[in-house]
Amino acid sequence: MANTIKAIIVDDEPNSRDMIDFLLKASKDVQVLDKCDNITQAFESIKLHNPDIIFMDIEMPGGSGFDLLQMLRNTSFNPTIVFVTAYNQFAIKAIKHAAFDYLLKPIDIDDINDTLDRYREKRRSGIKVDKSKAELLFEHLDEFPKLKFNMRNGVLFVDPDDIIWCEASGSYTVLHFHSRKDEVVSVSLKEVEQQLMQYPFFRVSRSAIINLKYITKIDRRNKICIVQKNDMVFKITGSPQQLKLLENR
Repeated sequence: MANTIKAIIVDDEPNSRDMIDFLLKASKDVQVLDKCDNITQAFESIKLHNPDIIFMDIEMPGGSGFDLLQMLRNTSFNPTIVFVTAYNQFAIKAIKHAAFDYLLKPIDIDDINDTLDRYREKRRSGIKVDKSKAELLFEHLDEFPKLKFNMRNGVLFVDPDDIIWCEASGSYTVLHFHSRKDEVVSVSLKEVEQQLMQYPFFRVSRSAIINLKYITKIDRRNKICIVQKNDMVFKITGSPQQLKLLENR
């Protein structure tokens, strides 16, 4: 079919992938070529299938949707990107600023049909995807480097470069720094992860996120990675799956 829309779904949550797949297949002109659960797999799938449109979650283990977009910037592939997210208002603001399309979870049939209709109209009009949108997105993400975390007695503002790693502590998170004492913020590690997704951080386990700027070694035999800044060295336990993903980044 000449007008078939070739699609790829990128989401680490199986239920979310299956729901997007189900909703897309309700449109007879859409062909779902692949469903990927991480950006490494997605990048290989894009090279293989050269899709027209990608429905991509923002935050995933092993790298965010923004990371995949960054990888595509230096290739000849130029698919339409539709970001899929359940939260992170800052990311949505940046996406809107750069005029990318996005869907909010939970997605319904009307949302996805509106997105497909906009894509069809652009294709009929001969409008090409403008790669400069990616530049706008990354510029906007860089505008506000300070992170804001709630604490028991107030609010903590942090430069992401100052964080060496983050550690889960029940429903709280401990932020480990180099040049200042550790801070406990009253949000879960999952919520911290959402704030960090546009920065070079990686979740190595259910209880730890590391700053990739300071990683010096991965030891799969002992299931640890080492992060170091100047004289501060941390040995952090990681899951075998996440350490393997980290090696392949």
